[in-house]
Amino acid sequence: MGVDICYTNHAAADGDDMDSLLTLLGVAGVNFIMGVPGGDDIALGYQSTSFHDALYAREVLGLRPAPEFEAWLQGVGLLGDDGLMTPLSASPAAGRMLADMSGHG
Repeated sequence: MGVDICYTNHAAADGDDMDSLLTLLGVAGVNFIMGVPGGDDIALGYQSTSFHDALYAREVLGLRPAPEFEAWLQGVGLLGDDGLMTPLSASPAAGRMLADMSGHG
């Protein structure tokens, strides 16, 4: 089961609340969270988790990506055998691939 950890800008919530909820949900075993670029969903006008939040949760909770996603990440040079993300400076091919995917290449 997955969730979108988010709040609208008029709610009495902030990023600390989302970080706490993300950590609690990770400990509880949630297996999918939404992530949007920069954590700011401009289409719906709310704050959400960003891609780096999933990395944080996996690192502090000792979790790995889904097997298929992990294989893809390793195949393009973005994930080391230790399960941690590879710095783009150590993987120029992955950096170029990501730039091409985002249209900035």
